[in-house]
Amino acid sequence: MRKVGKLISTTVVVSTLIVGSSAAYITGSSPDVQAAEQIQKWGHGEGGASSAISENGTNLKAETPWYNYEGYTTYEPSFTQDYNFVRALKYDNVSINGYKVDPNAYIEFDHSKTLYDTTINFNKKDEAVMLRFDTKPDTISKKAFKQAHESNVILTEGTTPGNVGTFIRYETNDSYYNVYFDKQDYLYQIEIH
Repeated sequence: MRKVGKLISTTVVVSTLIVGSSAAYITGSSPDVQAAEQIQKWGHGEGGASSAISENGTNLKAETPWYNYEGYTTYEPSFTQDYNFVRALKYDNVSINGYKVDPNAYIEFDHSKTLYDTTINFNKKDEAVMLRFDTKPDTISKKAFKQAHESNVILTEGTTPGNVGTFIRYETNDSYYNVYFDKQDYLYQIEIH
């Protein structure tokens, strides 16, 4: 019975990936099936550490922190609080739905593309110059966000144009990212430049 359940669950995940999103989800009880269901519904983020130590105690090659998120950013905004996400932002090494901003690219905007709930702005050379994504409303408070990002330097804070809410601009190694909060001080959007 367990093999049949895994086969059905695998078939649902594979057919959903091939055909597209599905409005109904068949739930399973195994941790592997539940994890696959969550990835299909929300998206998936993963990050890397900056260094590692081998079993014999020697340092391995240092690696720049990175973070990759795939899927809808509005389903599960907790990745914006993830330590790996915060560090990767500092090092200009965050990828959302396969796109990463090149802080050294010529910044003049030429065209944009929307993928899931993320907008990617490009220059004439088709290099990504900005990523803008929404987050789930009324879930991450400004206080919680600032605590998670306290290791990154705040360049400026203020009120958004049109008095929609407030913003914070954080410094990265080669650029910056803007974070937007509504009038109730909840996160609703992030721009990576």
